[in-house]
Amino acid sequence: MNQEQLMKVKIKYLEDRITTMEKSLSRINNILGRFQMTENKNAGFEDIDTSDSFRDSDTMIREDGNELI
Repeated sequence: MNQEQLMKVKIKYLEDRITTMEKSLSRINNILGRFQMTENKNAGFEDIDTSDSFRDSDTMIREDGNELI
């Protein structure tokens, strides 16, 4: 196997690993989303205090200390 073929095999392996990782992260994201939806079924949006709840531009903190992403 020459140098070029070896590099192609390595690249193919890394692409396969990246694809697998993307699928795993997608599944974790779906599970986490379902968990967050069912975590506080009865409260809805009423538990979010919009006055002081922003720590930075992307993260909100609820009164109970949990982050909303």
